[in-house]
Parts: sequence; structure tokens; C-alpha cells
Amino acid sequence: MKTLVTNLRGQCLFNVSMKTQPDGLIVLHYGKHRKTELDSFLKGGEIRIDTEDPQDALNRIMEIIRGAKIHGDVYVAYGSGDIGPLLNFAANKEEVAGIFTCFGEKVVQLPPFELKISKTRLKIMKMLTLNDFTAVEIGKEVGISRAMVYKHLNGLIEAGMVKRSHSMEKYGITDAGVLAMT
Repeated sequence: MKTLVTNLRGQCLFNVSMKTQPDGLIVLHYGKHRKTELDSFLKGGEIRIDTEDPQDALNRIMEIIRGAKIHGDVYVAYGSGDIGPLLNFAANKEEVAGIFTCFGEKVVQLPPFELKISKTRLKIMKMLTLNDFTAVEIGKEVGISRAMVYKHLNGLIEAGMVKRSHSMEKYGITDAGVLAMT
């Protein structure tokens, strides 16, 4: 069985459905939703993501994908909107069979991405989920030199996973960092 999990609407949803030929369809939406005529022709379920917390939304989307994977291959098609980027991220984390979006009305299959975080950077990120720490504190806890701490922190800052505190003395994890650890 093939299931398409999507937040798409209209012609783009129709085009992706024609390309993937799913047996089941799960349409995700956030906030108010207005049904279209096309919705009545597509068989499947509708799930409203009703949280204001992006971490909770991501976890819910990943649960939905995992549940669909029990029955066979899962394809994800996402568009813009509140949950589109989270749906794309979840699709990559859950390693679905295919990820699609639309450019105009053309269906585009996207390659999966791989988020590579070294064990040391992961240790730093886990530490920063507990509290903000200085580079010296991070080095002592992780067991690396101050130079290596700064190298890892700069890489994590560049990737948007870690930020400097207002005093510029301590470091903390960003929302993106928390999502990456999900």
C-alpha cells in the first residue's frame, strides 16, 4: 500500500496524486481549513495539527508518518504554509519513499537530505538543551580543548543550531537545534 501524506491543496495535490498513485491519502492542515471541490474526490483522512509549538507539531507529523509506514510505502508532498517545512523535515528524518513539492504546477521529486552531526557536536547540543553554558564549561563536560569547542560551536552557529547569549559569554541551543535532535 502507498500512502501520500501532504499539506498540499488544489491542482498541485491532484498532480502529485497522479504521479504517486497512492492507495491512501492523509491531508495535514494547520489552523482554519476550507474544503475544496477536489477534496471530495480524493479518498483519505484529514488531520489538523492543532499546536502552537513547532516541536509538538513535528512530533505529531512524525507519528503520522510512522503510523502510515506500518501499512507500506509513504510519500510526502509539501507546500508552503505553516507546516510545509516541518513536513519536509519529518519526511527526511523518517526516510520516506519519496518527497515531492510543486514548482508552479509541475511536480518535482526532491532528493533526501542527510543531516550529519558529529558525536561531539551532538554531545554539545544535548548539553545545551539543559542550560546555557560557557565554552570553558562545554570543554570540561565534553572533554575537548577550548580550540575544539570553538570550532564545533562556530560550525553549529553557522548551521543555525546554536546561538550566543546576549552577554556573548554563554551558548544556547536554537529551535532548529532542538528540532534536529528530534
